[in-house]
Order: sequence, then structure tokens, then C-alpha cells
Amino acid sequence: MIEATVYGTEEYKVGIVKDDEEIIDLSCNCPYADAGYNCKHMAAVLFYLEEKNAFLSQDIEESLVKLVEEAEPTLIKEFLIDVLRTDEKLLNRFKSRLQCVDMECYKNQINNIFMRYSGYHGFVDYKNAWGFISELEEILDNDIQAMLDNDQLKEAFDLTNYIFVKVANQDMDDSDGGTGEIAGRCLEIWQEILDNCSIDFKRDMYKWFVEHLDGSVIDYMEDYVEKILFEDFREEEFMESKLMYLDDKIKEYKVEKDSWFNQYKLGKLILRSIETLEEMNISQQEIDEYCRENIEIDEVRKYYIDICINKKDYDIAITLLKEGKDKGKDLPGLLIYYSMKLKDLYKEIGEKQLYEEELWSLVLDYNAGDVELYKELKSIYTEEEWLEKREIIFSKLSPYSGIDKLYEMEGLYDRLIDLVMSSYGLYMLMEYEEILKDIYPKELLKKYEYTVKDMATKTTSRTRYREIVSILRRMEKYPGGKELVLEITNDWKSRYKNRTAMMDELSKL
Repeated sequence: MIEATVYGTEEYKVGIVKDDEEIIDLSCNCPYADAGYNCKHMAAVLFYLEEKNAFLSQDIEESLVKLVEEAEPTLIKEFLIDVLRTDEKLLNRFKSRLQCVDMECYKNQINNIFMRYSGYHGFVDYKNAWGFISELEEILDNDIQAMLDNDQLKEAFDLTNYIFVKVANQDMDDSDGGTGEIAGRCLEIWQEILDNCSIDFKRDMYKWFVEHLDGSVIDYMEDYVEKILFEDFREEEFMESKLMYLDDKIKEYKVEKDSWFNQYKLGKLILRSIETLEEMNISQQEIDEYCRENIEIDEVRKYYIDICINKKDYDIAITLLKEGKDKGKDLPGLLIYYSMKLKDLYKEIGEKQLYEEELWSLVLDYNAGDVELYKELKSIYTEEEWLEKREIIFSKLSPYSGIDKLYEMEGLYDRLIDLVMSSYGLYMLMEYEEILKDIYPKELLKKYEYTVKDMATKTTSRTRYREIVSILRRMEKYPGGKELVLEITNDWKSRYKNRTAMMDELSKL
């Protein structure tokens, strides 16, 4: 049990319970933690402990050096042989330090990691994912980095690729993003190799990357391969080859261009092709023509619209934006993009009426409830005009379109409290509690009472009981809150006396 005092706006008491090195409970007496969340005061203590442990590690390092220096060389040699005989990981690392890398042994070590964590079913579950990723990162950060430091570039490249492909094809619970961490580290290693290798070895690397854009790794892992392939390898021989590769892939995806995924891939590939053409100093006229040929692809349309705006070809840009809006009318994200772009362009070229009309469409329909758009619309009217205009907006927006944020911005707390009282649960109440508590304490306390009683009738979970207790604590801070909480808990102690977990949690109140 670790206890600490954190000095913030007040003094806060933090408790941390650890079992071995695993944290099993965190507590703090701040309001945020009372609501059931982990707070910044807990984080501050954890950072402090981490720094303290790092300082202690430095002392341990110094004592280890002293211990080895004072030991007999024969004893060290015998001990090292015993350790290396039984520890494959250390044996591989020791060989690497001696610049005699045994690739088969390393691959065997990696295979063992996959087998240990994936089990009989071949799946790495959430519980095992962290350890699995950590062991692979250890090889990348220590062993492969040592190969790079020793200029063993081929070995480093082969082993990095081996890990990358195996991770890309491993079925696992990746909730914590471990796959991306491994892929990102592989990308860093590839870039370091490229910075230090010969042109012949660079050709071998290029060949490997192209070969692994064939579906042999899952699509989001292919993105990492694409990134290094198209952002590096800028020599002329590679540029021509990349352009040919892109042309072939674009033709392939155009066969089934109606599917969403093919449209997405087509857009990426065509933009890659345009970037490559620009790097090869192809004329702007040819690039414009290439864009027009592929204008039905949204990513290309967006790119070409920007070109037209930069060249002040506003009529063409407006036409393309209107076509894009029409094409994307059933796709909200696309519709908002084109409408926002059109609105900004009208403003830039001084088309005041068209700008205002587009802004109204955004505020009422395409992106209803967006605070920044609402503010922008408000800025073009006088205060007197706005009182009338805002009522038009409020009459047309639904309660679920973010109208609460607009009420808050306008200081219309009478309307905001009505919305809070009619909302489900406590989310909206907690969102606006700070500004409404002093104005409408009775109403908010009533909302709390209704919600907490409803929760009590529907749950038998200890976690839910803890949440209920944290809500009761909040209620006690209202005028008359302590008396109401006492009345509620006394009723529950009679009504739910057989709910042991509930009685246990209420006793902590």
C-alpha cells in the first residue's frame, strides 16, 4: 500500500495498492476520482514512483559494475557458459555482440514467442498481448539495434522483416495498438538501414518491399510498406519502377471501382502516382490532365480543387465542389468537407450571399450543432438581427444535435436546464453541473435522486454500487443533499437488505 499527498489546488490524498508489480487499486479524494475516474493526482504519484525507481536502477548499475570488476575472470567465464547454455535469448544476444549472428537461432526464438503467447488456438488474447509485444520489441530494440550498430545491415533487415510479416499475420486482440507499435519500430529500422546501405543493397530492399505489397500482409500493415517505398527510394531507377507499379495497381483496382474499399485504394494510389510525377518534374499541364481523367475519385477531386484554387481558377473549383456535394449527398463526412470548402471559397472571393447561404446549410443541415460554425454565422449579423436568426436555428435543431452547447454559449440556462432534466442518465447533468448548480440546485438534485433510484432497482453489480455511492457523495454537496441521501440510504437498507455487496458499499459512504 502506497500513500501520498499531492499538492494541487488543494491537498489530495492518493492511495495505490500493488500486488507484486501489478497495480490493483487506485484512489484519490478529489471530485474527479469520486465520480469513478482515474485522476491526474494518481498519475502524478505514478510518475514520481517511476522516477524514483529509475534513480534506484542507476545505483544498482553501479553496484553491478563493481561486482563484476572484483570477480575472478575464471568464475565469470564459467558462470557465463552456464547462463548461455540455458538461455536462448541471451545466447543469441551474445553471438550478435561478437558479430556472428545465427539467424536460424533468432528465428527459432521469435517462433517460440509466438507459440508461447498464441497457445493451441493460434490467438493472442488481450491478457497476453502486452507481454507478446514487449518481447518482440525487446528483440527489435536490443538485438536488431545492436546489429545496426555493428553494421550488420543484411541481418538486421532480414530479422526485422521476419518479425513484421509474422506480426502482420498473427490473429490477436490488438485493443492497445501493439501491432502498430511493432510496425512503427520496423519502419524506423528500415529507414536507418536505408540511410547507411549501398545502392546494391537498396535494390534488394526495394524488391522486398514491392513483393510485399501483394496482399501477403494485412492492408493496414501494407501502409507501412507503402510509406517507406514511396517516401524513400528517390533515385531515378526507382522512380520509373514505382510509376510502372502504380499504373498496374490502378488498372487492377479500376476493374471494381464501385466498391468502397476499391475507391479508397484507388484514391491513395492515384495520389501516390501524382506525387511521383511531381518528383519526376513532369509538367503541371500533364498532371492537371491526369487529375481530370480521374476526377470521379474523391481524393483526386479534393487534390485538384486545391490546385484550381491556388491557380485562382475559381469557376472550375466551384463547379467541382458543387459536383462533389451532389455526389456525396448520402455521405455526411464528404458532404461537410465539400460544403466547408465551398463556404470558405465564397468568402474568399467576396460572394457574400452565396457564402451566407452555404453557411446556413451547414448550421441547419450538414453539420448541425457545430459551435464554431454557429459562431461564424452569428458574426455576420448585428446583435438585434441575431436574436431573430438564432430562434430560427433553435426551432429547427433537434435536442440531439448539440443544441445544448449553443444554449450554454448564449447563456440560455433556462432552456439548458429543461434539456438536462429531460435527458437520459446523468451525462448531460455532469457536463453542465458547474454552471447550473448555483442557479438550479433543487432541479439538479431531483434529477440525481430519480436517476440513482432507477439505477438501484436495475443492478446487482458491485461496480455499479460503487458508482451509485459516488453519485450519492455528489448529492451530499447540494443544499438539503445530506438529508436526502440519508433518507434514500435508510430506505435501501430496509428494501435491499439482502444485497450484501450493496450494503457493503453503502457502509463506505
